[in-house]
Amino acid sequence: MTKRVYIETWGCQMNLHQSEELAGAMRAAGYDLVDSLDHADVVLFNGCMVRQKAEEKLLGRLGAVVEEKRRRSVILGVGGCFGQVHGAKLLTRSAAVDFVFGTRGHSAIPALIDRVDCAGERPVDVSGPEEYEEVASVRGSSVSAMITITEGCSNFCSYCVVPYARGPMRSRPPERIVAEVEKAVGGGYREVLLLGQNVNSYGRDRPSYGIFADLLRRVANTGIDRVRFTSSHPRDLTSDVLSVMATEPAVCRHLHLACQSGSDRVLAAMNRGYTREQYKELVEGARRVMPGLNVTTDMIVGYPGETAAEFEDTLSLVEEMRFGSIYAAKYSPRPLTRAAQRRDDVTAEEKEDRLRRLLDAERRIALEENRRFIGQDVMVLIEGKTRDGVHYGRASDHRTVVVHGDAEVGDVMSVRVEGAAAAALVGAVRGG
Repeated sequence: MTKRVYIETWGCQMNLHQSEELAGAMRAAGYDLVDSLDHADVVLFNGCMVRQKAEEKLLGRLGAVVEEKRRRSVILGVGGCFGQVHGAKLLTRSAAVDFVFGTRGHSAIPALIDRVDCAGERPVDVSGPEEYEEVASVRGSSVSAMITITEGCSNFCSYCVVPYARGPMRSRPPERIVAEVEKAVGGGYREVLLLGQNVNSYGRDRPSYGIFADLLRRVANTGIDRVRFTSSHPRDLTSDVLSVMATEPAVCRHLHLACQSGSDRVLAAMNRGYTREQYKELVEGARRVMPGLNVTTDMIVGYPGETAAEFEDTLSLVEEMRFGSIYAAKYSPRPLTRAAQRRDDVTAEEKEDRLRRLLDAERRIALEENRRFIGQDVMVLIEGKTRDGVHYGRASDHRTVVVHGDAEVGDVMSVRVEGAAAAALVGAVRGG
């Protein structure tokens, strides 16, 4: 009888895409994919380590597997960044965990399952191949295809566990990337999202691969309607990349440029490699090249030693830069990182207050910026429907748009903006 596998994912878009690859490897091994834990013979948790909250969510889900195991035979594998960092400790931490896998080598997981099922082992395999493993993905979207261009990171920001969980930055051969994009175009995808912990570093480990700007231009000329990329590190963003964004119509006018703090002292402590003023000059320069560019960012509040005045520096930078959106988080110590060796001296209450104030400012600014679009027409790629049956999608600058009128998922259509909220524009199909 065909075995059924259920995959649950926490974390970033890289993790989401690796779960797509994991699903592809499992399907190739003869497994059926199911969308519910209680229908599965094998459960795979692809976990995240970037924030303490993501760890807690995964650990909280172990109880559901324990309950299922009391009723029937279920094999649980825990992996991703979570498995890579914790390794064999997970087996002693929870008897529910049958095996542990890492961030690479997903095609080996069926063999790990066999070792559990046939030999009664509790294997741990967090090694994986050094090179990117070419696995046919089972994509979660019929509109936008996520495509890996680099794995790992070599920046070693003091708060970040990614270099320890995913290893040093490794570029994927450009021919394979372009071939995957061309396959997506042939499959009817309207958009590709190029993924890497730091896409701007593409090719630095393999000079023969060229630089990111060259790759971006090649992808933009495959016939794909839209090209996005994430994430960009300010220290490594070059004018070449901005030039390609400005001149290639397929490349979206959206730049996610993680800042993390508005304080020079905190940025230095984080090992970010730039100052507040350098960050501002970079954003202002990008907006000169591309008027109307939507810049989004990441911010951390409550980093060890962050004073009230330094947090005010972050707030003032947000006011000046007027980001389209901010992914904000309270600092939490991560294992293996340098920051974890420092005293986590900003209280939980102060972190919560700073996060609230930051998000309040972000929502106000986002609403003000979104209201500027009322009365304008924007081109929207329809991505899906809300629970109420209303279509939604994204403008080319990454803003979410709720769309009233006749539409189909996958359409790219002109929408007249009639209203705005902090999180989205609201509009109607032109002529609809």
